[in-house]
Amino acid sequence: MGFFDKFQAAIFDLDGTLIDSMHLWDHVASDWLISLGKTPDSDCDDSIKTMPFSESVLYMTRRYGLSLSAEEIRSQWIKMVEEAYLAKVPLKKGAGDLVKALAARGIKLGMATSSFPHLCEGVLSRHQLRHCFSSIVYTDEMRSPNGQVRNKSCPDIWLAAASRLGTLPGKCVVFEDLPDSLLGCHSAGIGGFVAIFDDATPDWPSLKAAADLALDYPGEALKLL
Repeated sequence: MGFFDKFQAAIFDLDGTLIDSMHLWDHVASDWLISLGKTPDSDCDDSIKTMPFSESVLYMTRRYGLSLSAEEIRSQWIKMVEEAYLAKVPLKKGAGDLVKALAARGIKLGMATSSFPHLCEGVLSRHQLRHCFSSIVYTDEMRSPNGQVRNKSCPDIWLAAASRLGTLPGKCVVFEDLPDSLLGCHSAGIGGFVAIFDDATPDWPSLKAAADLALDYPGEALKLL
């Protein structure tokens, strides 16, 4: 039995896994603060890399004494990267072929992402992949009883993604580039975790060792189908 034969569904991350976009966010926060006349601290961008958007907003407004609303910040950040997502950001090597090959095998496809819906929908549509995904779950949808966002290190988004695909978590395989997601997948009982290398992946050797399968790029998985 091949690695993917035991799975009924696949859940993909977007940024850094399917598309080569992580570099766009490297300096968004600091560039945005400069545009507001603020001086960003040296760790400004790194400090929010793994935060959901709403958590990033709260952190930034408190740290820099900003009075802008979450919606105003969202609009400004999206504007800074929108053109690239909707016209330029490429798929990672073999990503499109992998998505189509899995769909052709009858594996249900979903997405779990911290991206903004407008950007996610736009970039998938531009690469003619949107129709392959029956559901997309956003971290901003995952909230604790007190309203705090539950990020990918928590099981919530993975359980929601599996549920929307009508599949038990243990029958799902996840494609991801971040170590925090591995923690959440384990907590959710996800059946398999495929780590995809990205230049922005923190501590790749550790993630590679802990994953069920580690690939330099998405298209490497095609030889296992």
